[in-house]
Amino acid sequence: MTARHRFATALLLAAAPTIVSAQVSCAITGPVAVRGYAADACQKAVDLFRFMMPQFGQALSGGGAILGTANTLGGLGKFSANLRVSAVEGRVPDVDDITLSPLGARASQIRTTSAPVPAPVVDVGMGLFKGFPVGLTRLFSLDGIVNVAYLPDVDVEEVSLVVPGKRFKFGYGGRVGLTRDAHLIPAISASYIKRDLPTADLTASFQGGTGGTDALSLTGFSVGTEAYRLSVSKKLGFIEIGGGAGRDTYDTRLNISASVNEGGNTGGASTTLVQQTKRDVVYASLAFNLPLLKLAAEVGQSSGGTSLNTFNTFVDGGQNEARRFASAGIRISF
Repeated sequence: MTARHRFATALLLAAAPTIVSAQVSCAITGPVAVRGYAADACQKAVDLFRFMMPQFGQALSGGGAILGTANTLGGLGKFSANLRVSAVEGRVPDVDDITLSPLGARASQIRTTSAPVPAPVVDVGMGLFKGFPVGLTRLFSLDGIVNVAYLPDVDVEEVSLVVPGKRFKFGYGGRVGLTRDAHLIPAISASYIKRDLPTADLTASFQGGTGGTDALSLTGFSVGTEAYRLSVSKKLGFIEIGGGAGRDTYDTRLNISASVNEGGNTGGASTTLVQQTKRDVVYASLAFNLPLLKLAAEVGQSSGGTSLNTFNTFVDGGQNEARRFASAGIRISF
C-alpha cells in the first residue's frame, strides 16, 4: 500500500453509519452490466467508514479534559491554553486490495495496515469558581473549557477535501473539581467535553478493475464527540502524575455516493449514513510543570461500548477491538 493511498484512506475513512443490519440498502443507478459493481462498492464503502470511525473519534476526544492534570484552575481570572496532538494506534484498510463483484454486494476479507490516526486539539480553560474551602483543600471548584478545530482544503493527487462553510468549529465543556491538589490530597475532577469537526465534502478516485476510474464521494460529512471523564492527579515537586476513566460518544452523519466504470459502462450507488458509537476509555498521564509552561503526555485505551457489525470482514483487526492511544502537548497557565 503506497503512502499516497494511505493518506487517501485516512482522509476518507473517518466515519461510520448507524445501521442495525450489517448489509445496507443503496440506491443503484446505471446499466444492468454495472449495477452489481455499484452495489458492492456502496456496501464496501459503508463498512470501511464503520471500521475507521471509532479510531477517528478516539483521536479527536483524547484522554483527560485538560492534558496532564485533573486540578482546576482556581477561580475567576485564571486561564490555561493547551495544544496537544492525539494519535490512535490504528489500522487502515488497504483499498488497493479491494476487488468489486459484478454480482452485487459480496462479503470479502479486506486487509489492513497498521498506521497512526492523529488529530490536533486546542483547548482554552477559564476558571469560574474556586470552590468552597474545607480543611486543606477546596471542594466543587468549576472551570469552563472552549476548544476549536480547524479543517483546511486539501487536494493531493486523487483525493480532494473541500470545506464549503466555516473552517473553524468551536466546542465547549466544563470541569468540576471535587477536590483540589493540596498537601497529601490529590486533585479529583469530573468533566464533560464536546468536540466537533467542520462540515466537509470529500472525493477520491481510484483505478477500476477493467481500466476505468472509480470514484467515491462524501457530502455533508460531520463528526462530533462527547467525552465524560473522572480524573485524578497529584503533584510531586515539578512532576504531576494522574489518570482517569470515562465514556465517549461519537456521532457521524454523511452522504456516500460511489461511481464505477467497468467495461465502458458507468453506474452509481448512494446512501445516507448516520451513526452513534460509544466507547469506554481509561488513561494515565505524566506532566512536567516548568516555570513558563507545562509539558504533558498521556497513554490510554478505548474498548467495549457499542458493538458494530460489518458485512465485510477485516484482516488483522476488527472495528470492535480495543485500541491504544497516546497524546502529547504543551500547556500555559496564567
